[in-house]
Order: sequence, then C-alpha cells, then structure tokens
Amino acid sequence: MSADERGERAVGEAATGAAEAPERRTPVQRVVGRLPTVVWLTLMWVILWGDPSPGTVVAGAGVATACYAAAKLPHLPVRLRFRPLHVLLLVGHIVWDMFASSVRVSVHALWRPERMRGVIVEVPMRTDSDLLLALVTGGLSLITGSLVIELNREEGVLYVHGTPIESERSVRQLRRQVRRTEKLFVWAFGTAADIEEFEREDRLEAEREALGAAAASRGADEGEERR
Repeated sequence: MSADERGERAVGEAATGAAEAPERRTPVQRVVGRLPTVVWLTLMWVILWGDPSPGTVVAGAGVATACYAAAKLPHLPVRLRFRPLHVLLLVGHIVWDMFASSVRVSVHALWRPERMRGVIVEVPMRTDSDLLLALVTGGLSLITGSLVIELNREEGVLYVHGTPIESERSVRQLRRQVRRTEKLFVWAFGTAADIEEFEREDRLEAEREALGAAAASRGADEGEERR
C-alpha cells in the first residue's frame, strides 16, 4: 500500500469515526432541547382542561415533564421562527374564526336544526413540516364546527369534518379556511426553508389549476364549435 493510499484510508477512517461519534450535549443543551416538547404538552393539557389558571399550568408542566422522562423520548431538533406580526395575524384569525363559527353553529342548532349537516373535506397541504402540520391540526381543532379526522402524512392530505354544511359553497369556504390557517401558521413559525417550500408548492398548485381551467375552457369551446 502506497503512502497516498494509507493517507486516504486514514482520512476516511477519521471521517467515519467522526460521523459515528454520538453528539455530546451539555445538561443545559439537553434541557433546552426538551423544553419545546414540554411546553407543547403543557399547552395541550391546558387546552384540554379548558382552564388557564396557574394551578392547571403547573400541573400540566409536571405531567408533561414526568411523561417525557418516563417515555425517554429522543431529542428532536425543533426548527421554528417567531415572527411577531404574523403571530398576531394568526391569533386574530383564530379568535375571529372561533367567534364566528360559534355564532354560526349556535344559530343552526337553535333555529335551523334540520340543516345541521356535516361533511368530511379533503384538503391537500402545501407544507411538508411535521411540526407545522401538528400546529395547523391543533389550531383547526380549536375552531367550533371543524374537527381534524385524519392527517395522511404520506400524501400530505388533511381530512377535516365541518359543520354546518349547507351547500357546495360551504365546502369551498371550509377548504379556504383550512388553507388560510395553514398559510398563517407557516408565515408565523416556519423557517425560511419552510416558507420557500410552501411558496413553491403554492405556485405549482396555481399552475395546475390554471392548466385545468384552460383545458376546461378549450373543451367548452370545442363543444360549441361542434354544435
């Protein structure tokens, strides 16, 4: 074996060893890495109890910490950004949807009970981030009259049950509500890569819709000419 070959082999072994070496993190880094998961579990605890009192928050934090320690969950890197203006827009959107949907459901339940019909709407998602999809799912579940039934991760499709649904127009409104909520979550918490991927998928979908509309228009024109 030549000297050059021995040198290349040594470099390769060093690189392999460095790649296989486990990442060493300080206790502070471990706590910081687990903090987002604990905060998220605590938030879900408070939402499920419907009581944002200090006692509920402390109890939720204790339960979340105990569950995290007992399950020995691996460290997952959380890549989020916080954009205050977009977060305010997101909060305002969800609060308004909660109020408007509560009024709408109440009116139908009291005065139009025969129209309290629901449907399951299939909505393709444009973001590919697991964390953002989880946030979108949680945000939609807070709104009265909408409930996430399933998230098909492989196909990137969200199935949402909506009520009351009176017509095809109501279905389109529910779908627009889901898409708008997704967009606001991505702009509020997504990284630059998440936003870039979201906009790319948005452009591709717009192009597909434009091509479909053009094909339908050509088909209608050809039908008129044949007549």
